[in-house]
Amino acid sequence: MTNIENARSLPAPDPAGTGNSTSILDRRKFLSIASLSSAALALTPKLAEATTSFAATDPQSAQPAYAAFHSLAPGEIKPEGWLQLYLQKQARELAIHLPDVSWPFTVAYWAGEENRPDPQLASGVWWPWEQKAYWVDGALRCALVLDDKELLKKSGFALEYTLDHQSADGYLGPIYARDAEAGNPAAGNFRWPHTVFFRALAAYSEALKDERVAAAMRRHYLSDWSRVRYGGPSRDVTNVEAMLWAFQHTGDRQLLSMAEKAWNDFLLAAQPGDRRAGDLTPDRVFANMPIRSHGVTYAEKSKLPAILYMYTGNPEYLRFALAAQDRIFNHHMLVDGMPSTSEEFAGTSALDAHETCDIVDHTWSWGYLLMATGDGIWADRIERACFNAGMGAIKKDWKAIQYFSSPNQVIATQTSNHVPDSDPDTTPWMAFAPNPGHESSCCGGNVHRLFPNYVIRMWMKDAKSGGLAAMLYGASTLSAEVGVNREPIEIRQETGYPFAEDIHFTISASKPVEFPLLMRIPDWCKAPRLALNGKSLAIPTVSKGFIRIERTFHPGDSITLTLPMQATLTYWPDNGMAIEHGPLVYAMAIKETWSPVVTPLWSTAAYPEWDANPASAWNYVFAEPDLKIVSQSDFQRRPMTQDPWVNPPVSITVAMKKIPGWTLKANPNHPEWLQTPPLPDVDQAMAMKLGKVESENIVLVPYGSTHLRLAIFANANPW
Repeated sequence: MTNIENARSLPAPDPAGTGNSTSILDRRKFLSIASLSSAALALTPKLAEATTSFAATDPQSAQPAYAAFHSLAPGEIKPEGWLQLYLQKQARELAIHLPDVSWPFTVAYWAGEENRPDPQLASGVWWPWEQKAYWVDGALRCALVLDDKELLKKSGFALEYTLDHQSADGYLGPIYARDAEAGNPAAGNFRWPHTVFFRALAAYSEALKDERVAAAMRRHYLSDWSRVRYGGPSRDVTNVEAMLWAFQHTGDRQLLSMAEKAWNDFLLAAQPGDRRAGDLTPDRVFANMPIRSHGVTYAEKSKLPAILYMYTGNPEYLRFALAAQDRIFNHHMLVDGMPSTSEEFAGTSALDAHETCDIVDHTWSWGYLLMATGDGIWADRIERACFNAGMGAIKKDWKAIQYFSSPNQVIATQTSNHVPDSDPDTTPWMAFAPNPGHESSCCGGNVHRLFPNYVIRMWMKDAKSGGLAAMLYGASTLSAEVGVNREPIEIRQETGYPFAEDIHFTISASKPVEFPLLMRIPDWCKAPRLALNGKSLAIPTVSKGFIRIERTFHPGDSITLTLPMQATLTYWPDNGMAIEHGPLVYAMAIKETWSPVVTPLWSTAAYPEWDANPASAWNYVFAEPDLKIVSQSDFQRRPMTQDPWVNPPVSITVAMKKIPGWTLKANPNHPEWLQTPPLPDVDQAMAMKLGKVESENIVLVPYGSTHLRLAIFANANPW
């Protein structure tokens, strides 16, 4: 793995203007003091009594002026093709039915039962509100991009209830959480559920142009500042995200001051090795050390300085955010585009896994890095994670998902968990279920945010020119206003991507309109092609992963971007190898025998948990020397199918050999429980035996189209 910024990195900071960059030891002081605005330094608890009127604020001056790109409102981009199909599956299955299937989604958190926790829970518990908020946000966004009024009504109920029940002092949310925090100022994470829920409120406001939301969130934070230690080591600091959204939409600079002070207080409070702090101490971040943290905690906190940079322009914020991401890509990335996070960051072997929440939260965070840096590499990473890790963790009928998923998983049952340090006795961590993890119900709600957020961020506005930028590819239609006169246009994107290489854009407008159009050229694509109305165009210079077309577009103009994909071989621990093709990773799909399991409170007969046992041979290794694996493989592309994740239109045929003795592994504590084994050790003696075994042509398919799979293979010819 290479440094993610390489030639694109910012210069070292020189706050004193001496020409010398600061050392790692100096950065803590610089981050905690020099990066604070004077308003933030002057911030006091008297903010709770503030009465600044909106007339004294200027929302126009509160825009993220230092962002390279600005996001669009939910609903401005409508999915088509397979994106629409899978969002419709999501909407009619788990998105709308989860509140009728499994606790805590069956309870009215955020919508009526706010004065006490569930009777079965101990006092001081905050996480049911987190988990319900995940579902509210994801189901709402799914409804908005599909214009699904039934799902919008069901997911929007909690939002309307919360807005209608704001406390007299301005506090917004569950009374239980407010009182628990007030009674224990040292408590943490009681405001983390607000971060999750307020994202849903923000999407609701942007899509429906509802001005109540920003005003209510502003009142909440002005009221709550003296009550909560937002700058402590807990996830409460993630409210910086919502504070800055409220600042953008109200113009109240007190919110910017709060956000800066919360982040800088967090850095001062964080201690190395403190799991709650996400291992985000500056000394460890700038030293590019492996991460010792919970995956979601790190993802949610490490994005905050990137958002702060967009509003302040302070390069130290962005430097910190990029250094924090460097650690992920240098030490923890798996082949499917996600870091190993189960629950803690781990290694990069074929059996290292990730929690589904991390797929959602890391891709959400990378969207902010994309907006802050203007670098298309972040969109590359979002696509790779969504197409491979994301789709690979979802049952293709959208009735169940996994809590943990892995590049190699040849069995996924209630007792097949191969992730260290997780308890297989109590929780079906790797089985497919409507609410995997049971009381750890975060993934069952959070997964609903994944592809709605993909659609919402497919296009963005170029901050400098006001033009449009094609970020994430897929069949869709964008409705937007462009040009100096804000002319309404539509851009329809027709493509089978990521299964196809051609992406066709058709522009609809009432008259010619001039605006810049940016298109992302993925880092894996070395020879892109471009055509306008059927005639070839020279590819403009690629800058930070984008080409720019500046012209007057006419109604009906058609642009075709072709992104040729090439098969490549990548290397992984334990003599592991994988085949990639464009943004897709290829895997051996193992046939499944599905067995339903119903666990009261967590699943139902209509939406059971599922044990997936292997029903086909899987114990294969590559048969050719590594230089020949890709060159002698056979790539097949067929016409686009109705459901490409069930019936993939692309495949790669590779020569493989079946290896004897490589079988399911017994759990050392429960011999009757079987797990996916590590890669076989193909030593010289084994290689000689395999030399006499006849090769077979094995078809590999996109990773995301599988439930059981091998994506990392050993090689029968390691010498």
